[in-house]
Amino acid sequence: MVNRFLPPNRKLSMISIKGIQYTMVALALGYGLTARAECNGSMNLPPEQVQIAFESNGAKVSEYERKHLRRWVAMTNSKYAIQNWITIVGSAESGERAPKELAMRRAVAVATEALEDGLVNAPLQIKTQVYPTGSPGQVHSDSREVIVEVSPGCPNNCCDEQ
Repeated sequence: MVNRFLPPNRKLSMISIKGIQYTMVALALGYGLTARAECNGSMNLPPEQVQIAFESNGAKVSEYERKHLRRWVAMTNSKYAIQNWITIVGSAESGERAPKELAMRRAVAVATEALEDGLVNAPLQIKTQVYPTGSPGQVHSDSREVIVEVSPGCPNNCCDEQ
């Protein structure tokens, strides 16, 4: 038997090959048992969300929505001191004026308010989306909102309760 991995003057005996195979199987089984016993990363607690509504073609956060956001940020910060990430999704309907830019202005306006209110415990990303127009001249309220979503975390990646 010729082995490309060993010098020609060295030969593996069948006993040492079997020993290596048994060792590899034992290591694989041991790793599998250890991996099950450990907590592998965050347990992915459900995200917390809030929706902030806007007037048609508007990007200014109303006083009512500011108060709503402020209360939500305070509740989220008190409930989850550890936050993995924050996503802010601004939306507009294609029938609104300059919908892509409008969705971004809405998202930035809400992000600014949220940061000022103390939502600063995690990396923040901003996304936008433009919904197609349902009927000419008709804009739906769910397409004129910004969604703020926080992925909560917990100590030790939530592994303590396992």
